Amino acid sequence: MKKQTQILLALTVLLAAISMSCEEGMFGPKNDINDPDAPKGTLSMSITDAPIDAADVSAAFVTFTEIKINGQTFTGFQGPKTVNLLALQNGNSLNLGSMDVAAGTYSNLELVISSATDEAGNAPGCYIQKTDGTKQALELSGNGAAEISLKPKNFTISENGSTEIIMDFDLRKAIKMNNNKAAFVSRGQLNSAVRAHNKAMTGEINGTIQNYNDNLGGAVVYAYKQGEFNENAEINANGNSEVKYAKAVTSAKVGANGNFTLAFLPEGNYEIHCDMPEENGQGIGLNTLLGLESTVDLSNVGVNAGAQTNLSLTVDLDGLINL
Repeated sequence: MKKQTQILLALTVLLAAISMSCEEGMFGPKNDINDPDAPKGTLSMSITDAPIDAADVSAAFVTFTEIKINGQTFTGFQGPKTVNLLALQNGNSLNLGSMDVAAGTYSNLELVISSATDEAGNAPGCYIQKTDGTKQALELSGNGAAEISLKPKNFTISENGSTEIIMDFDLRKAIKMNNNKAAFVSRGQLNSAVRAHNKAMTGEINGTIQNYNDNLGGAVVYAYKQGEFNENAEINANGNSEVKYAKAVTSAKVGANGNFTLAFLPEGNYEIHCDMPEENGQGIGLNTLLGLESTVDLSNVGVNAGAQTNLSLTVDLDGLINL
């Protein structure tokens, strides 16, 4: 009798597993955005940028050739498309396309770029443009193409719903400057230079530096996850990092009126820091970390999804040369 009970229990578990498989497809969810039999929702893809550490760069063009979701081509994007990423700062973004896809939860997103040719078929495909009008190619190792692998959180398409994935292509982390020459960082580091999130699950920090003036021109504000800022490591490009402030989630240049926007931040707590690059003739600048004061604890700034956090700051100018 005991043996019969065990067999019956095993059969029950097996039947339940088969039933679940039938509900999700014979071998589980397909996770195929192009599944013709699945209910549909709308997926949009957008891109934004953070500034570059080079005051003599007026534009930075990157050519995108394909977007893939779990290995399947996202045909809502029609590539190749060459984008001036430096025009997409402080919360500005560019829609790369949208389409109806199979409802479900996805895990992988690949953004494919090419340094060979631009959208018109002209070389190079990726380049910076200097303030003097000259163009400088941004080379990629290997065959001149790279797949940037991303894993957005909350990447779920609901039936009859709309989801927008925002990709932040952080040029400051993606491009290294050496002897006034620009190049992409290694392919592994390039994956860390781009982040992707469900836009609806992000918020932003809008701030104003009240005593901002021309002497602080070029200042950049950085947002770090709370507790992750290490001054010595972050202001010096050392170890495996070829860029300063490598762990910043995002950054923003301060405008002439003292305003800045740290956009598309995942919900959570952040700490805020500010730096003023000074030109040293090689385009990357000597970094000066500025002291900030506020009625808000700048080591614990909360961001909520779909909301805006406002900050009023002043810069402590004591001890800074020529200010």
